[in-house]
Amino acid sequence: MSSWKLFRGRSRRRSFVKKYSILEEEDSQASVDIPESEDNSNIGTWNAIGLQRPLVIAMVGLPARGKSYIVKMIIRYLRWIGFESEVFNVGSYRRLHGKAGIGANFFSGDDKEASKSREEMAMAVQEMMYEWLRKGDVKGRVAIFDATNTTVDRRHALCLRARREQVSLLFVESICDDKSILERNYSLKLQNDDYKDQDPSEARKDFLRRVDAYEKRYHTIEDDEDSHQISYIKLINVGQKVISRNCFGYLPSQVAFYLQNIHIVPRSIYLTLPAENSDSVASILGGDSPKMTASGRQYTLDLAKFVQMQNNKEDMLVLTGTAKIHALTSLHLRMQVPVYTTNLLNELRGGDFHLMKREEIKVKHRAVYEARQKNKLHYRYPGVGGESYMDVIERVRPIIIELERQRQPVLVVCHLAVMRCIYGYFTGACMEEIPSLPFKMHHVYQLSPGPFGCETRRLELATEVMDM
Repeated sequence: MSSWKLFRGRSRRRSFVKKYSILEEEDSQASVDIPESEDNSNIGTWNAIGLQRPLVIAMVGLPARGKSYIVKMIIRYLRWIGFESEVFNVGSYRRLHGKAGIGANFFSGDDKEASKSREEMAMAVQEMMYEWLRKGDVKGRVAIFDATNTTVDRRHALCLRARREQVSLLFVESICDDKSILERNYSLKLQNDDYKDQDPSEARKDFLRRVDAYEKRYHTIEDDEDSHQISYIKLINVGQKVISRNCFGYLPSQVAFYLQNIHIVPRSIYLTLPAENSDSVASILGGDSPKMTASGRQYTLDLAKFVQMQNNKEDMLVLTGTAKIHALTSLHLRMQVPVYTTNLLNELRGGDFHLMKREEIKVKHRAVYEARQKNKLHYRYPGVGGESYMDVIERVRPIIIELERQRQPVLVVCHLAVMRCIYGYFTGACMEEIPSLPFKMHHVYQLSPGPFGCETRRLELATEVMDM
């Protein structure tokens, strides 16, 4: 079994936790006072340090260059890591205000009335965006201005407005010259409200005329814009090449790193809980008994057969935690596929409640139980190493980047809290729903990310193995 070297850079935090765990063990005679009603909400999240003022991400690019797909990816990631984010799409605004299905002539620079109308709509959407940014916790908000923004004048106006509003501005330009990607994007574009009721061949002709109208006045971002202060990320062919400039600060650099790892290659991600053992039957928090139940032992065999069948179609790799039950669950997989281990996939840490039965916590430590039930997303278990769901999200971020980067099928064997966080990210689940997402033991959950979201499928392996 291989150790996943990619994650060694995060070992400092784990060493810190281990150090104090060892000190606690050495003073084993000391009594431990467990705070029964302490509010352990995860107040000090990264967005407090990562975004000192609002951020506007302005998209740039011709139609059908994957801007909306990139926007969906960015917004899903930002919300998942705890930033309040919203998209403001000029095309959607146009369609909502009576100009759905309008012809290509509307987008021509020769029509002054149409040009004026387009600029007015762009300004109206900007007003909505800045009104939203001024509300609530202003510092922790990110707005994405989804429009073509293909001219130097438009980008200059955006820079001036951002400076007046005292917000940070980052441009993300999508450039695409790959014919296969463009053909796919054209097909997807013809499914939107502008063309859904039109003859496909006529719709395509009109759309290509629209693209041609934009190309005539399109200028890619240059370094000398905004007095050489412009901040941008350029994506060529949806991740084949990435260029970034002036991406200073925590969040812009995180967005740049994230976009370096995304792609549009279809693939499947499989999630499963470890095989059933005596601790999972007893519902022990953090339990890691090597004693599997009969059904647990059978599941390891079924899982191996399932992986073998999938691997015959396309090479697969397996990511798993470092707990004993993870090793036992993947025991029969090691001769078939590469298996990589990382403790980032281990269960949520219970702090002072580690190895307690959940029913015992509910009965003997009622205040802790009730406080956690009220806010499972942010509640952190008291004691050294105790975690909240937000802590787990922070911990598994490198896993998400790796799953986005991979182009081959991946099976992830992980505990429940980690599985909820990964599943919640790919499906775009509401953050408050993540700690309650339901999963069944001895099932595999298939995720298939795509341009319109993520398709999901639940596989009961005993049945699936027989049917395949």
